[in-house]
Amino acid sequence: MNALGIRRMAPSELEAVVRLWRRSREEAQPALEARMGHTPDDDLRFFRDTVARDHEVWVAVSDGSLLGLLALAGDRVDQLHVEPAAQGRGVGTALLAHARALSPRGLRLFTHLGNARARTFYERRGFRAVRFGTSPPPESEPDVLYAWTPEG
Repeated sequence: MNALGIRRMAPSELEAVVRLWRRSREEAQPALEARMGHTPDDDLRFFRDTVARDHEVWVAVSDGSLLGLLALAGDRVDQLHVEPAAQGRGVGTALLAHARALSPRGLRLFTHLGNARARTFYERRGFRAVRFGTSPPPESEPDVLYAWTPEG
C-alpha cells in the first residue's frame, strides 16, 4: 500500500463509502447484519440522511482506492470502518490517529460486545471499557462504551 491520505468525504463518494460501510459491517458481524435485514437502499438513505448530515465524515484513500471511513460527532467516534481486504494494514490506526488529532482531549465510542476484533483493536490503542449496556432498538445488542484520554 502506498501513502495513505485522510480527507473529508466528497459528496460524489457517498455511494462508494456506503458500500464499504456495508462490507465492513457484514465482515465484522454477519449474523447481526442478517438479522437486521437492511437493504443497500436502507444503508444509503441512513448514511446520507443521518451519518453524513450529523457527523464529520473522513475517508482513508491510497492510490485512488477508498480504504476506510471515520464519522465523528464532536468527541464521539460514531463509525470507523475499513475495507475488509485492507484490514490489518494500518488504515484503522491512521483513522483513529486522525480522530485523536481532531479531539486531543479524549474520544469515546460504542462497539458491540460480541465484536471481539473491534474490541481488541480499540483496547490495543489505549481505549478503556467504561460501561457495558445494550444498544438502542432495533439492534438491542449488548454493547460497550469505550473512552480514550491522552493521560491513559
